[in-house]
Amino acid sequence: MQLERRRAELEGKGVGLYAVGIGTSEKASLVANHVGYSTDKLFADPDNVLYDALALNAGLQRTFFNPATPYAILDRLTSSKMGDLNNVLGRWGDAFIIPPKQKQALNQGGLFVFDGADSVFVHYDASTGAHGDLDRAVAVALARA
Repeated sequence: MQLERRRAELEGKGVGLYAVGIGTSEKASLVANHVGYSTDKLFADPDNVLYDALALNAGLQRTFFNPATPYAILDRLTSSKMGDLNNVLGRWGDAFIIPPKQKQALNQGGLFVFDGADSVFVHYDASTGAHGDLDRAVAVALARA
């Protein structure tokens, strides 16, 4: 899986790769176990503190009704990115996670690289499925290591 390969590459240079998701720490452990991610590198944000501080995109209009959504999904369906999605979904099983607050289901994520307090790579997911370029983020992080 691309993420595992990239995580090993980053950690080999002393760079940490962490994920933050909406939900409780118990749900974060469940997700980490299902996707094979280290529980000590996955943090829960049940109150939206980080999401709000980073001003990540949210809301029905911004997520499902954004014109970028079908293009992002089409890109995933017609590219090598589909393999990573199939890998994760294939292991998902019964781990359907409902966020602590209903409105959090409409939050979008992002991809960030920090060097201390400085953000050196920033990507806000514009819509559902419109994720940041992991290879580019890793290249930025490795260049700063």
